[in-house]
Order: sequence, then C-alpha cells, then structure tokens
Amino acid sequence: MKFVDVILPLSIPQVFTYGVPVAMQGQVKIGQRVEVPFGPRKMYSGLVQRIHNDKPEAYSVKPIRLILDQEPIVSEKQLAFWQWMAQYYACSPGDVMNAALPAHLKLVSETCVVLNPDTEVDPSTLTDDEYLVWEALRMREEKKQ
Repeated sequence: MKFVDVILPLSIPQVFTYGVPVAMQGQVKIGQRVEVPFGPRKMYSGLVQRIHNDKPEAYSVKPIRLILDQEPIVSEKQLAFWQWMAQYYACSPGDVMNAALPAHLKLVSETCVVLNPDTEVDPSTLTDDEYLVWEALRMREEKKQ
C-alpha cells in the first residue's frame, strides 16, 4: 500500500500520513491538494509533501478521501522552500501553507445550522437560548422565500 505525508493548514509541527486507496495510487502526485479527515468530524485540504511505502507503526492511517487537483499546484522546489521557511521562522509547515496559498485553495470544515423542514417545533418548550436560535433560523428561512 502507498502512503502520503500531507501538510495540513494547521499550526502543528508535523505532517500526517494517510493511506492512498488503490484506485488513486497512479493519480496522486507531490504538490497536489487532497481532502483528508482530521479528528472525528473535520475535513481539510492538505498538500501532498511525500509519497512513500512506510506504514506508520504508532497509529492506523486513514485514507485520503479525494484528490482535488489534476496536476500539482505547488512544485517540489516550492515545498522545499516552505520547509526552509518553517525552520527559519520557527513555525509549522501548515502556517507557511496558510500564508502562501490563496483562501479559495484551502478547504476547511464548517458547521452549517439549518431548520429541519420535517420537524414541528413548539416554541413554548424551548429554553431562551434555543428560542433565539430557532427564531433566527426561522426568520432566515422566511427571507429566502
């Protein structure tokens, strides 16, 4: 099985290793963005820094979910420069990636709260905070229509 080391757009000092599914093994390249899970529910786009066959012993790897680019968006020279910058400025590779890439190339999980149209809500059963959230969501839905 192939593995990739991925730079995530986070202030953490290391890269993370992910497995490459068999169907993607001929497609993944250094410098491409890939969508990867991080933690229980977060998804990020990260950059492939290295492709290798070294399975981590300390933890089980999660597979990359998606290759976001046909071709690399960052060259190996740029990645080497980013590594130098991270060492020189005592920051993480993710910090350098965040500064170097435009916002539209970074994917970060977000939470979106919407009303479930199939659920009836009795406002009298809600706490004050729940009522405020419900009322704001209801008013937003009314404006859309």
